Amino acid sequence: MGDVRLDEDLLEDVSERLDLREPNRKAVRTVLLRTSLHFDVDGEDGPFECVVDSATGVGKTYVLAGLIEYLALADPPAKNFLVLAPGRTIRDKTVRNFTPGDKKALTTTMRSQPHLITADNFNSPATRAVMSDPTKTKVYVFTVQALTSRTGEGRQTHEFVEGLGTDFYSWLSQLDDLVIFADEHHCYRGPAFSRTIREMNPEVVVGLTATPASQDEDLVVYRYPLAAAIADQFVKTPVVVGRRDDRNDDETKLLDGVNLLRAKERLAQRYCKENGLAPVNPVMMIVAGSIEKAESLRDILDSTAFDGGAWAGKTLLVHSRLTGEEKEKALADLEAVDDPNSQVRIIFSVGMLKEGWDVKNVYVLASWRPSVSDVLTEQTLGRGLRLPFGGYTEIEFLDTLEVIAHERYEELLKKRKALNEQFIDYFTYAETRTRPDGSKTVETKHDQVESDVLPYPQDPAQGTTPGGSDTDGDAPAPAPGDGTARGDSVTDLETRRKDAETELGEEAPLVTYTPLPDRPSVEIPRVTSVAKKVEVSLNDIDPDDYGRFDRIGQALSSELSNDLKRTKIVATRKGRSVEVGVAEAEDEIAATIALDIPLSASRQMLLKRVMDVPGVKPRPTEHGAAERIVDRLIAAMGDDAATTLSAFGERCGQRLADGVREAIREASNSQVSYEDQVDMVRLDSARSAAKRQHDGHPDTGFDRATAFDGWARNLYSHAWFDSQPEYKAAAAIDAAEAVEVWARLHRNDVPITWNADGRRYNPDFVVVETVDGKRHGWLVETKADRDMNAAEVVSKRKAARRWVNVVNSSPAVEGVEWHYLLLSERDVNDAQGSWQFLKRIGK
Repeated sequence: MGDVRLDEDLLEDVSERLDLREPNRKAVRTVLLRTSLHFDVDGEDGPFECVVDSATGVGKTYVLAGLIEYLALADPPAKNFLVLAPGRTIRDKTVRNFTPGDKKALTTTMRSQPHLITADNFNSPATRAVMSDPTKTKVYVFTVQALTSRTGEGRQTHEFVEGLGTDFYSWLSQLDDLVIFADEHHCYRGPAFSRTIREMNPEVVVGLTATPASQDEDLVVYRYPLAAAIADQFVKTPVVVGRRDDRNDDETKLLDGVNLLRAKERLAQRYCKENGLAPVNPVMMIVAGSIEKAESLRDILDSTAFDGGAWAGKTLLVHSRLTGEEKEKALADLEAVDDPNSQVRIIFSVGMLKEGWDVKNVYVLASWRPSVSDVLTEQTLGRGLRLPFGGYTEIEFLDTLEVIAHERYEELLKKRKALNEQFIDYFTYAETRTRPDGSKTVETKHDQVESDVLPYPQDPAQGTTPGGSDTDGDAPAPAPGDGTARGDSVTDLETRRKDAETELGEEAPLVTYTPLPDRPSVEIPRVTSVAKKVEVSLNDIDPDDYGRFDRIGQALSSELSNDLKRTKIVATRKGRSVEVGVAEAEDEIAATIALDIPLSASRQMLLKRVMDVPGVKPRPTEHGAAERIVDRLIAAMGDDAATTLSAFGERCGQRLADGVREAIREASNSQVSYEDQVDMVRLDSARSAAKRQHDGHPDTGFDRATAFDGWARNLYSHAWFDSQPEYKAAAAIDAAEAVEVWARLHRNDVPITWNADGRRYNPDFVVVETVDGKRHGWLVETKADRDMNAAEVVSKRKAARRWVNVVNSSPAVEGVEWHYLLLSERDVNDAQGSWQFLKRIGK
């Protein structure tokens, strides 16, 4: 019986360097586990084929890159990877992903340094030299047509290439470590594709898609559904918008769309200015049923009679009938839609743009289909789900995708349940399971997703949907603008307009604020942290945990004893025929194979396997620990140790090395350490905001669009906030007599490194106070109750506490003891304006 092989250290290293989101790391791990199950546990010879079903916008390309990086660095490595694309759009996108220096490249942190090979360069002498080098990692990117067809686009891959000694297609088929990735796997299932897979005889085939074909359900090994991606805030939240009246003419629907788009644009401009970001220009995508309909809608938008000509010359129509220079210009304009200099604001989709077009600034999706179900498919919806700012802004209108539906609002409410049911609502992933003998195998897990793509809004007081507890969508509709539909996933245009007005507030000029001259200065430690792999030690393993090596030894001895049994061929004559079979031999195995390897030699082999575990240094102290571990294992194997190790030493060594690696990982708090440099920096940066100014900060006065004045101890005259808990916490801090000065922190004021890839975050506040003659500095963070136990929040809190330890240990920091405080919204409410109480109950 085989065992699962997965280098957890390498997977962690790859995940950190490529900054894999948790769903993508889990997808990579699942594919690796299922691959090991196929080859190492089940002993299958044929290729392993699977499908990763991950929601659009979460980053399937990162899964692809993560698998390439892991397999290229594994032992033994794979060095040949073929990425198949269903068409030129996705092929060109993938080429950019693996072109060093491109702004969309994923290769910057890849140690495998993959060489990109395409239809344009595979026939060059330089590329052929790379292809023939077994030490170099190759990523071949081709359309599926270029390999499955021997004519047209596929002709050149099937023609003889002198430098290869065969045609390119056949050359790929001869590779013994070929891994194939089928991007947008649902696009090709025909016999030509199946024949290609068979003829190429790859080791592994991984399909990547957000919408797997129903025939491929048995191949799905990992699933991360759209509802989970929305709940985890990896993509925008869709909001379906209908009208309460019966107006359904083209001009009305277009005007509804551009009005919401205009509100998005104003909010995005303000957000970018306030945060010093490159401009993001929101666009609207119109889904039309025919080219003729799209052209008629474009003519309306391009007319000076519509909306004062505001959208004339800002439309883009791409369809299959375009040819020549007109087509090339349209495709170039489409590729550049998210460029700040692009003039395009409205794009028309006629059965195209379903996959491979990955811009992030689509904010309004308007459908001219007869049913909203036609546009609420994951491939169409996915064109607008990506986040332009890398995460949620906490400005609701910038974190949502408006879907303008064909139906009336009341009908949409009734359909909400049916619309949700068309989306998959469960996770699928792989986990290891330890057998009774201590070896590991793989099992498939299924977990239910607790949220919907179109979630029901909750009444905080009753825990029900507005108007009652009806879950079929028949509850009485809330009145427009009454506040109950705020943030709802199915709403009406009137309410959405009022939401936009609330977010925008009154037009305000951009004002720059500098520190007040009469306030104490704020000196904050700046920690520069450079991540490096931690130096692991066998001595980190607690002797009380050595029982794991006893269990490995006992399992090996009992499990492999069955493999040591000798079988003999038995021939029995029956009449004129002879039947041949096998039977267990009664004599010792020594009669058939030589077992003359001394136990001392096997012990040295095991010692070497332990010392070769990644990160273990060749020091006497490490060697001594390795001897203790190996001796425990041999003792646990009992009298059969010499025989078993002589016959199956390699398998025993692998099992021991895996156990040591796991023990080190459990003993170490982290597989990453940091080199730190601390210096003091004065907080004196100017900050700008286009917000209306308010004199004072009343208890009930929070408004995201307002900069509040009237602070007694704020470093700046005005402060603005993202949430009510932040606003209340600021009021409590400002009212405390012990506080000398505080400030609302902005981007890069106190950047704390919180993962190995160097990602940083800034807490909400810095507070300096004097208590009993001693000065204290506080970094304060507020979070919603639901986010307090989120993995990212926990990681950031851990990093902030480490920051505190570093600065308090540094000679560069004098006279102030620093602390970190994490507050939930409940903490802030319970404190009732008391900073002293907040310090006691925060985490």
